[in-house]
Amino acid sequence: MLELKHALWELEKVVDIVQLDNFFQIYLGKKGLLNEEFKVMIDLAPEAKKERGAQLSEIKTKLTEAYEAKQQHFKMGQINEQLEKDLVDISLDATTQHGSYSILAEVRRDAEEICKSMGFVMEYGTEVVTKFENFESVNIPLTHPATEMHDTIYLNDKDPRGENLILRTHTSSMQNYLIKKYGLPLKAVVPGRTYRFENMDASHDTMFYQMEGIVIDKDISVAHFKEMITKLLSALLHKNVETRMRPWYFPFVEPGFEIDVRYEVYNKETGKKELSNWMEILGAGMIHPNVLKEAGVDATQWSGFAFGVGISRLAAVRYGIKDIRYFTNGDLRFAKSFA
Repeated sequence: MLELKHALWELEKVVDIVQLDNFFQIYLGKKGLLNEEFKVMIDLAPEAKKERGAQLSEIKTKLTEAYEAKQQHFKMGQINEQLEKDLVDISLDATTQHGSYSILAEVRRDAEEICKSMGFVMEYGTEVVTKFENFESVNIPLTHPATEMHDTIYLNDKDPRGENLILRTHTSSMQNYLIKKYGLPLKAVVPGRTYRFENMDASHDTMFYQMEGIVIDKDISVAHFKEMITKLLSALLHKNVETRMRPWYFPFVEPGFEIDVRYEVYNKETGKKELSNWMEILGAGMIHPNVLKEAGVDATQWSGFAFGVGISRLAAVRYGIKDIRYFTNGDLRFAKSFA
């Protein structure tokens, strides 16, 4: 006759999952002792059958609970054993593995530190902005072609005016916010990612890093900008650069300029140093009076300049990279070559 005490004693002697499975087959399986006990009850008198049935049901319940507890114990042991094998020893010598910044991160951090040393406030802003921030606040009418789908990436979410939010197409979208937050005079830069819906090629991508800079004070002139941008670009490119300014149109500045640079390079063929060709590097200009007025600034008393430089372009110039798509295409050969 099956006794609970004996069965539990047998279960205590089980030391692994294999023995536990054998125990189950002997006591709780379809052909196990417990089922056999239930079968022989058919020959018992009604009262005896009722009493024995209650005993067997209690034995089945308690034995099953004990079996499942033992099973869970072994499973947890297996899990802990595997965790011990997979455990990473964080006390290992740090020199056994090393990492490095990507080129873009390195150039961006370098640009941030240089600007901080020149007295600029650092802001990052948000990549999702309103149409007002991206266009209207910087003197770009909503009828401008840049607002159309082929240039701007629109989101389904709405702003308080009920218009679709967008991914910022330039970090200039922060100008209005910066003026209102810090007041005047102001020197600030905004590094970060920007997005445009356009064809990708060696010099264009749908996502690129840009750094916006603005300086506003009384009696600020183009001469102040020329001096500042020459020093900034020399520091960013790690070269003594010469700059030139060409007239250009940007809605948020008046007058506007394209800034070109050139610098000394070593000619391997002649063995001499010579000036490089002029290279377009960024757009800039004196902040448009409408932009100042939109931020509540008296344009007759205050003036300033703004510039926007592509960090990807700076990195390409600094390291002699011909195709900016290398920065984001995930090619490990490219990444490791600069590690």
